[in-house]
Amino acid sequence: MTMVKLVEPQDWSTFLDGFTKRNRGRRARYEFFTHGDVFEEDEEARFESASMDGNKVTIKRRHNNRGPETELVDEIESIRGIAVQYDVDESEDALEFTNDRNELTSLRLESRVDGAS
Repeated sequence: MTMVKLVEPQDWSTFLDGFTKRNRGRRARYEFFTHGDVFEEDEEARFESASMDGNKVTIKRRHNNRGPETELVDEIESIRGIAVQYDVDESEDALEFTNDRNELTSLRLESRVDGAS
């Protein structure tokens, strides 16, 4: 059974720094939940980093789509909540970001239990 834990706003930057160190290189993809609609990325990329500046999170990933590796940089703005989801082995399974419009962006990581993401 998975568990979700909220990260306190004063701890966001420190948590994301540690998350980056623990999870760099894991396969990752986004899921977006917006007012009843769900969208999931088809392609995965390798997680590189997550950082916080004000209420904006920047996620960097590396992608090799049968060519030179490229860096993907995504900015998620107007963050008002961050949560981490843990897998059954207590490894970090997903980062969840909620914005000021109550939309959820989830960065799902490759499971250390079964390899799924």
